[in-house]
Amino acid sequence: MKRKIILIILVFAFNIVWVNAITLTNSLASEYNIVIRTTKKANLNNTSVMKELDVMLRTDLSYENEDATVIGKKINNFLKKEMQGKGEVIAKYAIASEENPYLVAALIIEATECDTECTFLVKKCNNVGKLKYNKDNENEMACYGGFYQQFSSINDSIKSYVKYVKNNYYDQDLTTASSIAKATKKDVRWIFLVNEYINKIKNSTVES
Repeated sequence: MKRKIILIILVFAFNIVWVNAITLTNSLASEYNIVIRTTKKANLNNTSVMKELDVMLRTDLSYENEDATVIGKKINNFLKKEMQGKGEVIAKYAIASEENPYLVAALIIEATECDTECTFLVKKCNNVGKLKYNKDNENEMACYGGFYQQFSSINDSIKSYVKYVKNNYYDQDLTTASSIAKATKKDVRWIFLVNEYINKIKNSTVES
């Protein structure tokens, strides 16, 4: 009888310690930027259309009569560190999804700050759009204490963000910084910053 009582007490104590450990871990992850990655089993039957489309090999992509490759080079003028050289990926996937590549690039630069020094989410999670983690999606991995998505590469993150912009903005007729800001409750400074990036990229020059 005494052994059973002792066993019950030990089990109860272990559960308390375990719950407190999990709570403390999540708290530390958020406070000190500790990355916690959780891998979930991939759903092989849910292949993304964006991944099946070989966008990077296409030579017919243009926006406002400007070739996607040229636009990509313009975007590259404002990408540094981990995002360096990713302009063509942004341009081609945005154009292939019938989006304004300058707007998409501006949104990414505003989110990542990669025109100077990339954010922690880019460096540790390859996340260029602050995309949140959905535990119900078997294709996603968790990062940053389980709050944001972890991507296997910057390119994969760009593709996912372009799709996000398509589904959440363009399909809702939100195609400008002002309309997006109104829907997402961004302030005037955010609108100004995004539009400033758009204009700077558009007016930048590239070597022929």
